[in-house]
Amino acid sequence: MGFFSYVVLGGFSYAAGWAVRTYILDKKPEPEQPYNLKHPTILLYMVGFCLVMLVVSWLMGRYLLGHVTMDVPFIVVNSLVATFVYSFGLNPEKASYDVPD
Repeated sequence: MGFFSYVVLGGFSYAAGWAVRTYILDKKPEPEQPYNLKHPTILLYMVGFCLVMLVVSWLMGRYLLGHVTMDVPFIVVNSLVATFVYSFGLNPEKASYDVPD
């Protein structure tokens, strides 16, 4: 995979986090504890995304990159980086970036 492929994968990861925040979390009633990266719901979404990315990374390595055996370092690193980028889209702490006057 080239640099552009990783940029596209990062864009999809960020968009997935943004979509979950915008279309799922913002539609729910306001929780007692505000959403941040330590909130149990946010952690649950991040763990779920990491598990999905483990499978996607294995499929990418197998069918796109032609790895005959399971390339564990590629799968783990790719999944962790994608989850890290996903957390930026999911994080509601800076939902609106106000430009200072």
